[in-house]
Amino acid sequence: MSDAPVVNPPQQQPQQQQKQATAAQIRRIAKARPYVPIHELRRTYGLPGDEDLTVKIATPDGDAWVGLPEREAKLIEQLVQQGEIGLVFHEMPRARVVLGIYGSTLHA
Repeated sequence: MSDAPVVNPPQQQPQQQQKQATAAQIRRIAKARPYVPIHELRRTYGLPGDEDLTVKIATPDGDAWVGLPEREAKLIEQLVQQGEIGLVFHEMPRARVVLGIYGSTLHA
């Protein structure tokens, strides 16, 4: 018996589950740091993403675009609308592009 990992033939490999972040995880990371870049959220939670992946979200100041999968973008939209987190925008965009998030309240 070998200690080497067992590799299933391609047709028998289980489907990989796509990783997902929860609203509580997003809120926690935003409040734990002064600023969290969107690419850091993707890397921390293993989310897919590239320059072509953007989702429109509604904010109190108008629509914005965030480079996350739709599920996580909608979680950010909800947290912004609830006042839990804020958004950091690119300074000179043609559209409001979200660069990162931050916690809306400070903890002592």
